[in-house]
Amino acid sequence: MFQGLIIQRNAQQIDLAKPLNLPIATIIDLLSKHFDTKYSAEGASRLPVLALYAAYQCLINETKRFEGKVLLPMESHTSADSRSGRIGDIDIVDEKERAFEAVEVKHGIPITAQLVKDAFEKFKTTQVNRYYVLSTANIDVTQAEEINKEIERIKNIHGCHVIANGLTNSLKYYLRLLSDTSEFIENYVNSIEVDTALKYEHKKEWNNIISLL
Repeated sequence: MFQGLIIQRNAQQIDLAKPLNLPIATIIDLLSKHFDTKYSAEGASRLPVLALYAAYQCLINETKRFEGKVLLPMESHTSADSRSGRIGDIDIVDEKERAFEAVEVKHGIPITAQLVKDAFEKFKTTQVNRYYVLSTANIDVTQAEEINKEIERIKNIHGCHVIANGLTNSLKYYLRLLSDTSEFIENYVNSIEVDTALKYEHKKEWNNIISLL
């Protein structure tokens, strides 16, 4: 019966807040709180992916780099990259459907040289131009030199520019490029509403955080 109540609650629709014209610093603070809340249900690792995807939904239409490029739809949280043929959590392809840019997102896991090596295994047979490895836990500073060496190695043997960075820093940069950050919020909230990996408490927490503004 208890399990049934959980399923019923998770199926409930909840109207989520979409605040307008927020400063970038406020948006980053809201997102960080939403990502880092201690949830009882699984699925929170999906939130940073949705935030990055929301930014790309804006960037794809606003930046010259992405002219003629296509942002592929989000895949389910459980799709294995090897099965799906995708090389990142977020994938952009060119006019000929070739990999152009991809992003791998980690939540709470510091970026290490091994993570960069693992990422290379996913894209080494493609001609992807740029590949981001981003984490809410930033880079493991004890491995910074090793990470840079691995990035340089990949550049030399493949040509892809790998960028390893803290997810928050990247989001700040992306938001500065946007003409209207309200569109980003709209995209993020829309994704939260429909993403099947998220539970009721992830959605409710967004409204809780907004209510404290």
